[in-house]
Amino acid sequence: MAYLVDDIRQPTAFVEEEIPQSFKDSFDPTRLYTPLGFRRWPDDRWVIDHARKVALIGGGTNSKAASDEGVPVTCWMTLLVDGMPVGFVFNDGVELLGETDPGTGRRYVIDKLINVHLYLPAELYGRKDEIVGLAEEAYYAYNDGPILPWVRGVVIEVAAAHLETEYRSSRHVL
Repeated sequence: MAYLVDDIRQPTAFVEEEIPQSFKDSFDPTRLYTPLGFRRWPDDRWVIDHARKVALIGGGTNSKAASDEGVPVTCWMTLLVDGMPVGFVFNDGVELLGETDPGTGRRYVIDKLINVHLYLPAELYGRKDEIVGLAEEAYYAYNDGPILPWVRGVVIEVAAAHLETEYRSSRHVL
């Protein structure tokens, strides 16, 4: 799958906004996917598509980006679909394209989420392909794709899909 700007018919409906306090009060933060492991929200903002009832919340990284050159950064995010959390644990990457943006001179890129491990509630497991598509679009908005003309899309490469019950026993040394 892929969310590619040149192939879509209309712009994304995901918008970035503050997570409402009423939602935070009603949702148990231990159900979020984050390396923090505490009973707190890892982020105060999300990207949300209100009509489709889908939101993407950042969860954090293993902090390798600043400390270990050449070591892939492992990221955690939660996609809320119909109020149920879907976990994404992945390495981030990018694919450089041959052309450059005429306005900025930057090379076009496609953001890549590689070695992705999905953690799905049983109720959503049969919809995993649809959920990956929603996550690609949401990540595009989350990573400023709509305002950065050189970002041409997002691709998620799923390594494995798991039931959410398997998350706590998984070690993510990706």
